[in-house]
Amino acid sequence: MGKNPSIDLLKGVLILLVMSGHVMELVGGHDLALWVGSGFRMPLMVGISGYLLNVTRTRTASAPDLLSRYGRRMLLPWAFAGIVYMLISGEALRWSLPFDLLFRPPFHLWYVPALFFLVMLTRLLPFSPLALLAIGAPVSLSILYGFGLGHGPVGDSLLSLDSRFLRYPVYFFFGMLVAERPVSRRDLPLALAVAMLGLVWWSGLYDAGDNFAYVPARLLMNLGLIALLPALSALRVDFAPVNAIGRDSLFFYLWHPLIMGVVIMTDVGALATLALSILLLAAANRLAARSALLPILFGSLPERRGAASSALPPAPLPA
Repeated sequence: MGKNPSIDLLKGVLILLVMSGHVMELVGGHDLALWVGSGFRMPLMVGISGYLLNVTRTRTASAPDLLSRYGRRMLLPWAFAGIVYMLISGEALRWSLPFDLLFRPPFHLWYVPALFFLVMLTRLLPFSPLALLAIGAPVSLSILYGFGLGHGPVGDSLLSLDSRFLRYPVYFFFGMLVAERPVSRRDLPLALAVAMLGLVWWSGLYDAGDNFAYVPARLLMNLGLIALLPALSALRVDFAPVNAIGRDSLFFYLWHPLIMGVVIMTDVGALATLALSILLLAAANRLAARSALLPILFGSLPERRGAASSALPPAPLPA
């Protein structure tokens, strides 16, 4: 699926919400707004990635081409960021570190390998999106009910996956299904009603401690929102500053905790920390994009240099 300004805008909004939530967590905030945002940010990101995935090309491209495309655009920046964060945190060197980084990533770094895992499942399992959803939904539900709002490795072996690898297939494959079979205009009010029902239900669970209700409330909210993606795509709305963040979502996603951690030490307050972090990330992204090597390391989209730069569309990336 080609680029769409409305989807870029949504991705930009989501990354800003992620940053806002992390600032609130860093300053010790815990309120209803943080709770509501935590309910839909990551599931909707995953759903967008499934919605944008070109299933045919993912399954027909040669393995070297696919690995090169995802490796250069997504995995290499992620690996470089992982090394940087582990060095900063003082992580002790051990022989199992590469396995931990890949299968049980620390901090916020779990999303990229989890997304790549879902893309590879789509390639290896040559089924329709509906069949993949039928397979993935029970897996996701079992993990959601088994781990609740927490997470951790599923098992205790060297290759045990972080539970978040298995928590999100239902959203990813539902996004693929919505791209293949968009919700009809007649049924859009129903999708919106489902999303709002889930949102109200999830909001009402703030500090409730009801692990049984968390799962259906979150599912209704996010599946309803994902079902609205084709309608949002048709609007083609654009707000340049936020769209720019959406297009470079990988860079902002990988590096915002580092920048925010530095800014917050100045003790300028939560709102100023968020604003300064956004400005510093935007400036750093522009500088990195002008280089030939830095975009590969940092995840920036390289600056376009005429029509010759029109390559394959980018792989689906985190918002």
